[in-house]
Amino acid sequence: MKTRGFMCIIKIQAIILNFRGRYKKTMRDKIKYTVLPFILSVLLILPVFPALTVSAQDSDIKIHMNMEGLENPPDITAEAAIVLNARTGDILYEKNSRKIIFPASTVKIMTAILVFENAADLDSKAAISKYVVDKTAGNRIGVKEGEVFTVTDLLSAMLLQGTNDAALALAEYVAGDAANFVARMNERAKELGCENTVFTNPTGMHSDEMKTTVSDMAKIALHASKIQKLMDIASSPKYTIPPTNKHYEERTVLNHNHFVSTARQTQYYYSHARGLNYGYTEQAKYCLTTVADQTELSYLCILMGASDTPISGTDSVRLNCFFDARYLLEWAFSIYSYKTVVKKSDNICSVNIELAENRDKILLVPDTEISVLLPQNADLEKEIIKDWETFDDRLVAPIVKGQELGKLTVYYKGEIVGTAMLLSNSDVERSTILYVLDQIKEIVSGNWFKASVVIFIVIFAFYVVIMLLRKSKKEQKRFY
Repeated sequence: MKTRGFMCIIKIQAIILNFRGRYKKTMRDKIKYTVLPFILSVLLILPVFPALTVSAQDSDIKIHMNMEGLENPPDITAEAAIVLNARTGDILYEKNSRKIIFPASTVKIMTAILVFENAADLDSKAAISKYVVDKTAGNRIGVKEGEVFTVTDLLSAMLLQGTNDAALALAEYVAGDAANFVARMNERAKELGCENTVFTNPTGMHSDEMKTTVSDMAKIALHASKIQKLMDIASSPKYTIPPTNKHYEERTVLNHNHFVSTARQTQYYYSHARGLNYGYTEQAKYCLTTVADQTELSYLCILMGASDTPISGTDSVRLNCFFDARYLLEWAFSIYSYKTVVKKSDNICSVNIELAENRDKILLVPDTEISVLLPQNADLEKEIIKDWETFDDRLVAPIVKGQELGKLTVYYKGEIVGTAMLLSNSDVERSTILYVLDQIKEIVSGNWFKASVVIFIVIFAFYVVIMLLRKSKKEQKRFY
């Protein structure tokens, strides 16, 4: 394509030079008929070279924090990805998170959610229908018509081994048939805040009409991660299905999520990972959803549209999604940590205390330590604000050590990140003299006392007037 473009430029120059040779040209003519046409031809040919007009960074990558002084996120091969705090839901990293994408086996996460939300008893029985036997495509455990399983059996087969016959059987168990179940899947997705998700089956088998985004799937997976039994099943390396009425031997299903199980592959195992789903279709490519815990941190990581890489000299491939997820999770663990911003021994404030023996102030300390998940580059002196208040405007002795006197609120960048009660750090005895004087002051300043004084003054004034009048009359009698 580039060669064709340059050949066009050369031809245009040749035509112009041939035309110029017929006439006598000045230097200005040469510029007019060589340089300017050359520039014009380059501008016309530029569309032939799309690589020159596309930005080098064509992925929509967002980092939801100040990365100054921190390690940048790793480059990943997955088409779309997201990392968020599994406890708070706060997003840390996004790549093409709102790009429409095929969901593949991640659909089974929603299937599992509906089962857990609608099955009264996981030990209840579900019978396999002819529809399930006839319509199942792709991965399966080989159920038979009329075969009876517990809901737990089917959930384990679906979540660990990704079996589609188990997913269809669960859909029928919950909603009567697959169509009704799919309608409930779409309804539940909207309730969880999904904006661009459409389910067409409960298995994840490819359908051109079925779509989602990493952002939507994060809302679904985050909800699923709160269902402890679901996470326990999805994190198990294997599950044994006991004999059934149609199958007289035990069947062991192995977890094909290499992050949490070494049953099939060992090189991808990640000790911090839990659950949640791993799958592949030709159209969606590799998709991985996992939760990882380390110390007090917990992250949800989703990758979709990941590729594989052939391993030279072998028939095997490198599953890039597991490396991508591990790189992102290790990066997330490295840039965030819990920092203690308030210790129980901290003297938060000194407040005035009244009627105390030999003192007029008291120190307040927090009743608990406050640790906050912060980026490693957080400036605790500037970005952490401690605001306190006392319950009463006037603190009066006596006070007992440990008595709750106020509240501490801690802010990081304007958001509340922790609270604690403020306690007295010592006993404070009351001064008897100051207490008596205070009582006298309260008596004197009381409205009833003021009213009594006014009444007394009025009565006394009235008495004085009466006495003066009597004295005046006595003096008048003397003269007569």
